[in-house]
Amino acid sequence: MVYQPSHNPPTHQQWAAQRARDDHIPVGASAASAVTLLAGIWLLLAPSVLDYPGGSAARGNDIVIGSAIAVLAVVRVVAPRNVPWFSVVNVLLGGWLIMAPFAFDHIADVGAAMVNDIVVGLVVVVMAATSAAATFAYRRAHRKAADEHGR
Repeated sequence: MVYQPSHNPPTHQQWAAQRARDDHIPVGASAASAVTLLAGIWLLLAPSVLDYPGGSAARGNDIVIGSAIAVLAVVRVVAPRNVPWFSVVNVLLGGWLIMAPFAFDHIADVGAAMVNDIVVGLVVVVMAATSAAATFAYRRAHRKAADEHGR
């Protein structure tokens, strides 16, 4: 008696089509993360470009938070299907940027820093949330398609 599998193995075309679907990158997540990356880089440069006072809390805050945002965003740009929680962390960091001028009370001392933190914070919140949402939607659709195809 000869063993016969219960299903036929996929053809090369079927395998290639599945591979293309599996390798599809959520472009919205990558593009939104790229904007977030640029915002993080700007935040690193802003204290020098906008000439924040030397010992201000805004200077240190922007350098630390900008570094964190940039590192998390670069991972999301390179691998948008992976670690969508990095974008969620960036949403929280963007929220902190919006609140930082009030927490550090540098509203009157550094007007440019206040405006910069609020504007960049809003950009980071919107773009990072968009990136995370795009990845979660991609995963949900991919999981649903896999379930329908019996994987």
